[in-house]
Amino acid sequence: MRRLITAVAAAGLLLALTGLTACQSGAASGKVQGTDAELACAAVNLLPATMPDSKADGEQAFDIATARLAGAEELARAAALADAKFQPLADTLREAQQRISVTFDAHQAEPAVKKARTYC
Repeated sequence: MRRLITAVAAAGLLLALTGLTACQSGAASGKVQGTDAELACAAVNLLPATMPDSKADGEQAFDIATARLAGAEELARAAALADAKFQPLADTLREAQQRISVTFDAHQAEPAVKKARTYC
């Protein structure tokens, strides 16, 4: 079930990035521009430096951040499957996801998100 939810989140992120990339590049074709690793990094760059708290910051902000993180993780995993040099990025994003899954505290993922930014 978790993989299904993650896959849906990744698909949503991919669709959002498709629109964002098309707007930024001026491409009218609607095709995704960039590799899986580039798209994963784009999602990581959209994450806030301080992850939102589901209660204090509002559930919507928490949901958006965790969906972006899930999408980034899946894209990084795909990049690592295609090229092992992206494995550290995929591992770091998996660690961030696991910290949230275990603790239900997005702040616990902040060190891993910061580390992921260094791979981007």
